Amino acid sequence: MKLTSLRLQDFRSYTDRTFDFDQGRIIFCGPNGIGKTNILEAISLLSVGKSWREQSPQDLIHRDADSALSTAITQDKNHWQVQITPRSRRFYKNEKAMPRSKFWGQIPTLLFCPEHLGLLTGPKSPRVMFFDRFLVQVDPHYRSALLRAHKAHKQKTALLRSLRAQERPLDQAGQLLAPWNQMLAESMPIITDIRTTVLNDLNPCLQQALDQLAPQTDPISLQLIPAEDIRMETSAILSWFDAHQAQEIAAGKNFIAPQRDDFGFYLRDRPLGSTASRGEVRSVLLSLLHAQKIYLQKHTHQAPILLLDDVFSELDDHRQAQLESLCQDCQAFFTTTHPEHFECFSDAVQVFEMN
Repeated sequence: MKLTSLRLQDFRSYTDRTFDFDQGRIIFCGPNGIGKTNILEAISLLSVGKSWREQSPQDLIHRDADSALSTAITQDKNHWQVQITPRSRRFYKNEKAMPRSKFWGQIPTLLFCPEHLGLLTGPKSPRVMFFDRFLVQVDPHYRSALLRAHKAHKQKTALLRSLRAQERPLDQAGQLLAPWNQMLAESMPIITDIRTTVLNDLNPCLQQALDQLAPQTDPISLQLIPAEDIRMETSAILSWFDAHQAQEIAAGKNFIAPQRDDFGFYLRDRPLGSTASRGEVRSVLLSLLHAQKIYLQKHTHQAPILLLDDVFSELDDHRQAQLESLCQDCQAFFTTTHPEHFECFSDAVQVFEMN
Protein backbone atom coordinates (compact mmCIF):
# COMPACT_ATOMS: atom_id res chain seq x y z
CA MET A 1 0.00 0.00 0.00
CA LYS A 2 1.28 3.46 -0.92
CA LEU A 3 -0.11 6.97 -0.81
CA THR A 4 0.33 9.16 -3.87
CA SER A 5 -1.16 12.30 -2.31
CA LEU A 6 -2.49 13.67 0.96
CA ARG A 7 -4.64 16.75 1.48
CA LEU A 8 -5.28 18.39 4.84
CA GLN A 9 -8.15 20.86 5.21
CA ASP A 10 -8.60 22.71 8.49
CA PHE A 11 -6.62 19.95 10.14
CA ARG A 12 -4.55 20.98 13.15
CA SER A 13 -2.29 23.82 11.94
CA TYR A 14 -3.16 23.40 8.24
CA THR A 15 -5.96 25.34 6.55
CA ASP A 16 -5.46 23.70 3.12
CA ARG A 17 -2.29 21.86 2.10
CA THR A 18 -1.69 19.09 -0.42
CA PHE A 19 1.35 16.82 -0.54
CA ASP A 20 2.14 14.66 -3.58
CA PHE A 21 4.37 11.64 -3.08
CA ASP A 22 6.57 9.92 -5.69
CA GLN A 23 9.07 7.98 -3.55
CA GLY A 24 8.95 5.15 -1.04
CA ARG A 25 10.60 7.21 1.69
CA ILE A 26 9.12 10.59 2.47
CA ILE A 27 10.77 12.90 5.00
CA PHE A 28 9.31 15.98 6.61
CA CYS A 29 12.23 18.02 7.91
CA GLY A 30 11.99 21.20 9.95
CA PRO A 31 12.05 22.74 13.41
CA ASN A 32 9.90 21.55 16.27
CA GLY A 33 6.35 22.91 16.37
CA ILE A 34 6.09 23.43 12.61
CA GLY A 35 3.44 20.73 12.05
CA LYS A 36 5.42 17.70 10.88
CA THR A 37 3.75 15.24 13.23
CA ASN A 38 0.32 16.61 12.24
CA ILE A 39 0.86 15.05 8.82
CA LEU A 40 1.49 11.60 10.28
CA GLU A 41 -1.60 12.04 12.45
CA ALA A 42 -3.69 12.67 9.35
CA ILE A 43 -2.41 9.42 7.79
CA SER A 44 -3.14 7.56 11.03
CA LEU A 45 -6.73 8.81 10.87
CA LEU A 46 -7.06 7.37 7.38
CA SER A 47 -5.79 4.05 8.69
CA VAL A 48 -7.44 3.48 12.06
CA GLY A 49 -9.76 6.48 12.41
CA LYS A 50 -7.81 8.02 15.27
CA SER A 51 -4.58 9.82 16.11
CA TRP A 52 -2.33 8.61 18.91
CA ARG A 53 -2.02 12.20 20.21
CA GLU A 54 -5.58 13.49 20.29
CA GLN A 55 -7.38 13.98 23.58
CA SER A 56 -10.62 15.15 21.96
CA PRO A 57 -11.86 15.66 18.37
CA GLN A 58 -11.50 19.42 18.79
CA ASP A 59 -7.73 18.93 19.01
CA LEU A 60 -7.70 17.94 15.33
CA ILE A 61 -9.76 20.86 14.02
CA HIS A 62 -8.21 24.19 13.09
CA ARG A 63 -9.16 26.89 15.55
CA ASP A 64 -11.13 28.88 12.93
CA ALA A 65 -13.09 25.91 11.53
CA ASP A 66 -16.04 23.69 12.46
CA SER A 67 -14.66 20.48 10.94
CA ALA A 68 -11.50 18.99 9.48
CA LEU A 69 -10.77 16.74 6.50
CA SER A 70 -7.96 14.31 5.79
CA THR A 71 -8.02 12.98 2.23
CA ALA A 72 -5.62 10.60 0.50
CA ILE A 73 -5.24 8.93 -2.87
CA THR A 74 -3.61 5.51 -2.91
CA GLN A 75 -1.63 3.91 -5.70
CA ASP A 76 -4.72 1.97 -6.81
CA LYS A 77 -6.44 5.34 -7.53
CA ASN A 78 -8.91 5.01 -4.67
CA HIS A 79 -9.82 8.15 -2.73
CA TRP A 80 -10.08 7.90 1.08
CA GLN A 81 -11.39 10.58 3.41
CA VAL A 82 -12.09 11.17 7.07
CA GLN A 83 -14.22 14.10 8.20
CA ILE A 84 -13.90 15.13 11.84
CA THR A 85 -16.39 17.28 13.73
CA PRO A 86 -16.56 17.84 17.50
CA ARG A 87 -19.29 15.19 17.75
CA SER A 88 -18.71 12.72 14.95
CA ARG A 89 -16.39 11.18 12.36
CA ARG A 90 -17.41 10.18 8.89
CA PHE A 91 -15.48 7.85 6.63
CA TYR A 92 -15.58 7.80 2.83
CA LYS A 93 -14.14 5.73 0.00
CA ASN A 94 -14.49 7.30 -3.45
CA GLU A 95 -17.03 9.74 -1.97
CA LYS A 96 -19.26 6.94 -0.65
CA ALA A 97 -19.82 6.69 3.08
CA MET A 98 -18.39 3.63 4.85
CA PRO A 99 -19.01 2.33 8.37
CA ARG A 100 -16.06 2.82 10.67
CA SER A 101 -15.58 -0.91 11.25
CA LYS A 102 -15.09 -1.51 7.50
CA PHE A 103 -12.91 1.56 6.96
CA TRP A 104 -10.37 0.65 9.62
CA GLY A 105 -7.30 -1.09 8.25
CA GLN A 106 -7.97 -0.47 4.56
CA ILE A 107 -4.76 1.59 4.61
CA PRO A 108 -2.57 -0.49 6.96
CA THR A 109 0.00 1.47 8.97
CA LEU A 110 2.52 0.87 11.73
CA LEU A 111 3.53 3.67 14.07
CA PHE A 112 6.75 4.36 15.97
CA CYS A 113 7.09 7.59 17.94
CA PRO A 114 9.05 8.85 20.98
CA GLU A 115 6.10 8.14 23.26
CA HIS A 116 6.55 4.44 22.52
CA LEU A 117 9.87 4.36 24.37
CA GLY A 118 7.84 3.97 27.57
CA LEU A 119 5.44 1.54 25.98
CA LEU A 120 6.96 -1.66 27.27
CA THR A 121 7.51 -0.60 30.86
CA GLY A 122 5.15 2.32 31.47
CA PRO A 123 1.40 2.64 32.18
CA LYS A 124 -1.01 0.09 30.75
CA SER A 125 -3.34 2.34 28.75
CA PRO A 126 -0.90 3.38 25.97
CA ARG A 127 0.20 -0.23 25.60
CA VAL A 128 -3.37 -1.48 25.13
CA MET A 129 -4.05 1.30 22.62
CA PHE A 130 -0.88 0.36 20.72
CA PHE A 131 -1.94 -3.26 20.31
CA ASP A 132 -5.56 -2.40 19.56
CA ARG A 133 -4.33 -0.06 16.83
CA PHE A 134 -2.56 -3.04 15.28
CA LEU A 135 -5.29 -5.63 15.82
CA VAL A 136 -8.14 -3.59 14.29
CA GLN A 137 -6.16 -3.71 11.04
CA VAL A 138 -5.79 -7.49 11.20
CA ASP A 139 -9.25 -8.90 11.84
CA PRO A 140 -12.72 -7.47 11.02
CA HIS A 141 -14.23 -9.55 13.85
CA TYR A 142 -11.88 -7.82 16.27
CA ARG A 143 -12.97 -4.41 14.99
CA SER A 144 -16.66 -5.17 15.46
CA ALA A 145 -16.23 -6.79 18.86
CA LEU A 146 -14.02 -3.96 20.10
CA LEU A 147 -16.53 -1.29 19.08
CA ARG A 148 -19.34 -3.16 20.84
CA ALA A 149 -17.27 -3.73 23.98
CA HIS A 150 -16.18 -0.09 24.18
CA LYS A 151 -19.77 1.07 23.81
CA ALA A 152 -20.96 -1.34 26.50
CA HIS A 153 -18.10 -0.40 28.83
CA LYS A 154 -18.84 3.31 28.49
CA GLN A 155 -22.59 2.92 29.07
CA LYS A 156 -22.16 0.46 31.92
CA THR A 157 -19.58 2.63 33.70
CA ALA A 158 -21.89 5.64 33.55
CA LEU A 159 -24.73 3.51 34.91
CA LEU A 160 -22.60 2.10 37.75
CA ARG A 161 -21.63 5.60 38.81
CA SER A 162 -25.25 6.71 38.86
CA LEU A 163 -26.15 3.64 40.95
CA ARG A 164 -23.32 4.40 43.36
CA ALA A 165 -24.57 7.98 43.68
CA GLN A 166 -28.09 6.58 44.31
CA GLU A 167 -29.42 8.41 41.28
CA ARG A 168 -30.96 5.09 40.19
CA PRO A 169 -32.78 2.60 42.46
CA LEU A 170 -30.44 -0.20 43.54
CA ASP A 171 -33.20 -2.81 43.34
CA GLN A 172 -33.28 -2.22 39.57
CA ALA A 173 -29.53 -2.55 39.13
CA GLY A 174 -29.61 -6.05 37.65
CA GLN A 175 -32.23 -5.11 35.08
CA LEU A 176 -30.45 -1.88 34.13
CA LEU A 177 -27.04 -3.51 33.79
CA ALA A 178 -28.24 -6.63 31.96
CA PRO A 179 -28.01 -5.40 28.31
CA TRP A 180 -24.49 -4.01 28.78
CA ASN A 181 -23.34 -7.11 30.64
CA GLN A 182 -24.69 -9.22 27.79
CA MET A 183 -22.88 -7.15 25.18
CA LEU A 184 -19.61 -7.40 27.09
CA ALA A 185 -20.04 -11.13 27.72
CA GLU A 186 -20.51 -11.73 23.99
CA SER A 187 -17.66 -9.44 22.86
CA MET A 188 -14.90 -10.21 25.34
CA PRO A 189 -14.39 -13.90 24.34
CA ILE A 190 -13.90 -12.80 20.71
CA ILE A 191 -11.45 -10.06 21.70
CA THR A 192 -9.50 -12.32 24.06
CA ASP A 193 -9.29 -15.18 21.58
CA ILE A 194 -7.99 -12.97 18.77
CA ARG A 195 -5.51 -11.21 21.07
CA THR A 196 -4.14 -14.53 22.31
CA THR A 197 -3.94 -16.08 18.85
CA VAL A 198 -2.17 -13.10 17.30
CA LEU A 199 0.31 -12.79 20.17
CA ASN A 200 1.18 -16.48 19.82
CA ASP A 201 1.81 -15.94 16.11
CA LEU A 202 3.85 -12.77 16.73
CA ASN A 203 6.22 -14.32 19.27
CA PRO A 204 8.37 -16.35 16.83
CA CYS A 205 8.67 -13.35 14.49
CA LEU A 206 9.56 -11.11 17.43
CA GLN A 207 12.28 -13.49 18.60
CA GLN A 208 13.71 -13.88 15.10
CA ALA A 209 13.85 -10.11 14.54
CA LEU A 210 15.44 -9.53 17.94
CA ASP A 211 18.06 -12.23 17.32
CA GLN A 212 19.06 -10.46 14.10
CA LEU A 213 19.24 -7.04 15.74
CA ALA A 214 20.89 -8.15 18.98
CA PRO A 215 22.45 -11.63 18.67
CA GLN A 216 22.61 -13.78 21.79
CA THR A 217 19.62 -12.01 23.31
CA ASP A 218 17.79 -14.10 25.87
CA PRO A 219 14.35 -15.51 24.92
CA ILE A 220 11.56 -12.95 24.86
CA SER A 221 7.82 -13.51 24.96
CA LEU A 222 4.73 -11.39 24.63
CA GLN A 223 1.69 -12.42 26.67
CA LEU A 224 -1.85 -11.28 27.35
CA ILE A 225 -2.47 -10.50 31.04
CA PRO A 226 -6.21 -10.64 31.86
CA ALA A 227 -7.57 -8.29 34.49
CA GLU A 228 -9.65 -11.06 36.09
CA ASP A 229 -9.01 -14.78 36.42
CA ILE A 230 -12.10 -15.97 34.59
CA ARG A 231 -12.93 -18.37 31.78
CA MET A 232 -13.64 -16.28 28.70
CA GLU A 233 -17.03 -17.70 27.79
CA THR A 234 -20.30 -15.79 27.67
CA SER A 235 -22.04 -17.78 30.40
CA ALA A 236 -19.02 -17.59 32.73
CA ILE A 237 -18.71 -13.84 32.28
CA LEU A 238 -22.42 -13.28 32.95
CA SER A 239 -22.17 -15.37 36.13
CA TRP A 240 -19.12 -13.36 37.20
CA PHE A 241 -20.98 -10.07 36.66
CA ASP A 242 -23.88 -11.32 38.79
CA ALA A 243 -21.55 -12.40 41.60
CA HIS A 244 -19.60 -9.11 41.59
CA GLN A 245 -22.42 -6.63 40.94
CA ALA A 246 -22.22 -5.09 44.41
CA GLN A 247 -18.45 -4.59 44.13
CA GLU A 248 -18.76 -2.93 40.73
CA ILE A 249 -21.45 -0.56 42.02
CA ALA A 250 -19.38 0.31 45.09
CA ALA A 251 -16.36 1.07 42.91
CA GLY A 252 -18.33 2.75 40.12
CA LYS A 253 -16.28 0.70 37.67
CA ASN A 254 -16.80 -2.08 35.16
CA PHE A 255 -14.20 -4.76 35.91
CA ILE A 256 -14.20 -6.71 32.61
CA ALA A 257 -13.46 -4.72 29.45
CA PRO A 258 -10.84 -4.66 26.66
CA GLN A 259 -8.88 -1.83 28.28
CA ARG A 260 -8.74 -3.62 31.63
CA ASP A 261 -6.44 -6.35 30.30
CA ASP A 262 -2.74 -5.78 29.66
CA PHE A 263 0.06 -6.96 27.36
CA GLY A 264 3.23 -8.13 29.07
CA PHE A 265 6.77 -8.44 27.73
CA TYR A 266 8.99 -11.02 29.40
CA LEU A 267 12.76 -11.18 28.98
CA ARG A 268 14.78 -13.80 30.81
CA ASP A 269 11.38 -15.07 32.05
CA ARG A 270 10.89 -11.87 34.02
CA PRO A 271 8.92 -8.68 33.20
CA LEU A 272 11.00 -6.72 30.73
CA GLY A 273 10.85 -3.54 32.79
CA SER A 274 12.69 -5.13 35.68
CA THR A 275 15.58 -6.55 33.64
CA ALA A 276 16.03 -4.74 30.32
CA SER A 277 18.42 -1.88 29.62
CA ARG A 278 17.37 1.20 27.62
CA GLY A 279 19.12 -0.27 24.60
CA GLU A 280 17.29 -3.56 24.96
CA VAL A 281 13.96 -1.74 25.14
CA ARG A 282 14.71 0.04 21.86
CA SER A 283 15.76 -3.23 20.27
CA VAL A 284 12.54 -4.93 21.37
CA LEU A 285 10.44 -2.07 19.98
CA LEU A 286 12.13 -2.24 16.58
CA SER A 287 11.82 -6.03 16.58
CA LEU A 288 8.14 -5.74 17.44
CA LEU A 289 7.61 -3.46 14.44
CA HIS A 290 9.37 -6.04 12.25
CA ALA A 291 7.09 -8.78 13.61
CA GLN A 292 3.96 -6.69 13.08
CA LYS A 293 5.03 -5.81 9.55
CA ILE A 294 5.50 -9.50 8.69
CA TYR A 295 2.12 -10.37 10.22
CA LEU A 296 0.25 -7.59 8.40
CA GLN A 297 1.84 -8.49 5.07
CA LYS A 298 0.81 -12.11 5.54
CA HIS A 299 -2.78 -11.44 6.60
CA THR A 300 -3.66 -8.36 4.53
CA HIS A 301 -1.54 -9.24 1.47
CA GLN A 302 -0.12 -5.74 1.31
CA ALA A 303 2.82 -3.97 2.91
CA PRO A 304 1.88 -1.52 5.68
CA ILE A 305 2.86 2.15 5.56
CA LEU A 306 5.33 3.10 8.30
CA LEU A 307 4.76 6.29 10.29
CA LEU A 308 8.06 7.11 12.02
CA ASP A 309 7.86 10.25 14.12
CA ASP A 310 11.16 11.77 15.28
CA VAL A 311 12.76 8.36 15.78
CA PHE A 312 16.30 9.16 14.61
CA SER A 313 17.19 11.05 17.76
CA GLU A 314 16.23 8.03 19.87
CA LEU A 315 18.31 5.42 18.01
CA ASP A 316 22.05 4.81 17.73
CA ASP A 317 23.73 4.08 14.39
CA HIS A 318 23.21 0.32 14.68
CA ARG A 319 19.49 0.63 15.33
CA GLN A 320 19.12 3.32 12.66
CA ALA A 321 20.50 0.80 10.18
CA GLN A 322 17.92 -1.69 11.43
CA LEU A 323 15.25 0.94 10.93
CA GLU A 324 16.32 1.34 7.31
CA SER A 325 16.04 -2.42 6.88
CA LEU A 326 12.53 -2.27 8.33
CA CYS A 327 11.56 0.19 5.60
CA GLN A 328 12.44 -2.16 2.76
CA ASP A 329 9.55 -2.96 0.40
CA CYS A 330 7.11 -0.48 1.96
CA GLN A 331 6.38 3.23 2.04
CA ALA A 332 7.69 5.10 5.08
CA PHE A 333 7.03 8.61 6.35
CA PHE A 334 9.62 10.20 8.64
CA THR A 335 9.75 13.42 10.62
CA THR A 336 13.03 14.91 11.77
CA THR A 337 14.65 18.18 12.72
CA HIS A 338 18.09 17.41 11.22
CA PRO A 339 18.87 16.77 7.51
CA GLU A 340 21.89 14.64 8.40
CA HIS A 341 19.57 11.98 9.84
CA PHE A 342 18.62 10.75 6.38
CA GLU A 343 21.81 11.46 4.41
CA CYS A 344 22.93 7.86 4.91
CA PHE A 345 19.86 6.35 3.25
CA SER A 346 20.86 4.14 0.35
CA ASP A 347 17.58 4.59 -1.57
CA ALA A 348 16.05 7.73 -3.00
CA VAL A 349 14.03 9.91 -0.65
CA GLN A 350 11.54 12.71 -1.10
CA VAL A 351 12.14 15.59 1.30
CA PHE A 352 9.64 18.25 2.31
CA GLU A 353 11.39 21.20 3.95
CA MET A 354 8.92 22.50 6.53
CA ASN A 355 9.20 26.13 7.54
